Amino acid sequence: MEFMIGTMISMPHCVVCGQQFTDDIRFLNHMMDKHGFRNPNIDKPDRNSRGY
Repeated sequence: MEFMIGTMISMPHCVVCGQQFTDDIRFLNHMMDKHGFRNPNIDKPDRNSRGY
């Protein structure tokens, strides 16, 4: 008996409209452009920044 062992690669998909993407960057760009998602930390300093 032979078993096929393979890795299932999960492609990101939009939970709003269902579109699938080949990589995370395309998914994030889609969410920002089409659905208005923005980075909530854009006004806060970087967590590693010491505030100099």
